[in-house]
Parts: sequence; structure tokens; C-alpha cells
Amino acid sequence: MKNLVTVKNGKINISKQFITEWVAFQKEAKEMEEKTKEIKEALKNAMEKYNVSKYENEFIKVTYKSASTRITVDSKKLKEDLPGIYEEYSKIVNVSSYVSIEIK
Repeated sequence: MKNLVTVKNGKINISKQFITEWVAFQKEAKEMEEKTKEIKEALKNAMEKYNVSKYENEFIKVTYKSASTRITVDSKKLKEDLPGIYEEYSKIVNVSSYVSIEIK
């Protein structure tokens, strides 16, 4: 990555090699992110279907968390309208199920 950025006459120049490599890297990163989502969704669906909450071997640990709801405080509204009144400004939020994969 030598000469990544050069400055000549007060202007910055980024090498074409870097730009080409950066664009290729970003495309690969996006593809990997999409593949990761697909894999996690497939794992989540299988774990839901077969009622499995944990899987572990010498390489990975997968934990399934089921969908749930939780109560949170809309702090912006609470601060603006009536500080101190928790219940009136509480809201229920749906929490999606998910899978956590840990590399050992």
C-alpha cells in the first residue's frame, strides 16, 4: 500500500490500485455479510423447527433465542412531556428471534 495517498500542489491523489482493491474488498465484504445472514437464517429456522436452543462442537457454539417482547421507556417523550412518569410512557417492543454463533 505504498503511495496510497499522495499530495501534489496541495491536491490529494488516491492511487487507482487502492481504489480498485478497495472496491473489490467492499464487494466481497457485502457478499460475505449476505451469506452470513443466509446461514444464520437457515440455522434459526432449523433450530425453531426442531426446538433446539443450543448446538456446540469443538469449533463453534450456536445459541437460539426465541422471539419475545420487552418494555422500554420512550425517554425522549418522557423528558419532553412528564419526567418521572414511567408507566405512561412505556412501550412494548417485539424482539425477533435470532441465532448467536461463537467461534472457539
